[in-house]
Amino acid sequence: MKYLALGSLALTAVLAGCGTREQPSEQAGSQQAPASAAPAATTTTTTLPPPPPVWRTARWGMTRDAVLAAFPGEAQRLAKPADFGPPTPGSTDVAIASYEAEGVPFRVLFGFESNALNRIHLAAAKPGDATCGDVEKVLTGKHAAPAARNNTGTSLRGEEVVWKRPDQTITLWCAGVPSLGFRSVTLMYTPPGL
Repeated sequence: MKYLALGSLALTAVLAGCGTREQPSEQAGSQQAPASAAPAATTTTTTLPPPPPVWRTARWGMTRDAVLAAFPGEAQRLAKPADFGPPTPGSTDVAIASYEAEGVPFRVLFGFESNALNRIHLAAAKPGDATCGDVEKVLTGKHAAPAARNNTGTSLRGEEVVWKRPDQTITLWCAGVPSLGFRSVTLMYTPPGL
């Protein structure tokens, strides 16, 4: 009987040992991330390409310093502001003294509002009889037919030709008095709606 009692005790101990399992410690449980119903948040940075240039490398909204950097050796700060002249008022202190396009030398003035580029003004230095027509042909070749054409002036008769594009409005003003040999050809780029 003594052996039977000892055997029962041993069997009980063995069964009790088999029935217990090691429970995870609190420390191990705290290292595991809790299950979450929401997916982990991710951030995606999308870099938009810069807007297309509106004239050579100039883009709307550029600062004076950015315009100067975009046209190294050409654009410069003026000692005293230059007037845009007719037909648009205003002045600027950033310019390209001479830029040749289609065989015509132009003076280029960059206009800013709150230090953001919002106007590019080209005035032909010495326009010839055909300058206005030549410039119009080039612009029509690049941008299709103009959206509008208007007669301007009274004593100084002229014409205004306008191309409207999604990124800019291009206006060509031509005026003159042929009998006096006076001609004026001005080309202006502005943001749409300005």
